[in-house]
Amino acid sequence: MRRLVILLCACRSEPITSCTDDLAGTYRAESGSWNILDNRHNLEAYPMFDDTKQTIAGLEIAPRVIDLTRGDSLAGQVTRRYMKGSLRCDAKAPAHVTSCKDNTLEIVLGDPVPPISFSPCTFGQTAGTHRERWVHE
Repeated sequence: MRRLVILLCACRSEPITSCTDDLAGTYRAESGSWNILDNRHNLEAYPMFDDTKQTIAGLEIAPRVIDLTRGDSLAGQVTRRYMKGSLRCDAKAPAHVTSCKDNTLEIVLGDPVPPISFSPCTFGQTAGTHRERWVHE
């Protein structure tokens, strides 16, 4: 008996023209590819590359996660977890999308900095922000 296999394409039928569009999918950036989950009110972005190249003696470093909320703008934060043994600190930095058009997102990201102390979590001066261009694949 022959089996018919149907593949469903997760391809976009409509191009991204606005930040109110469904932005779910895979995006290519200079840093690597990112996957965005869009539940209409919140977006979550996860790296699809080794985002833990940063090494600091004695610390375990998790990949970044970007959480954005739709409101008057599309803004939120970048979070990176740092662990030292059983101690955990979640470093946060700002993130916001400045443009959504032509299947491209323009996003400004801060870089979470490692803690200078774990008990309690204490952070030094925050790092600056940088702009990235994410193109929908």
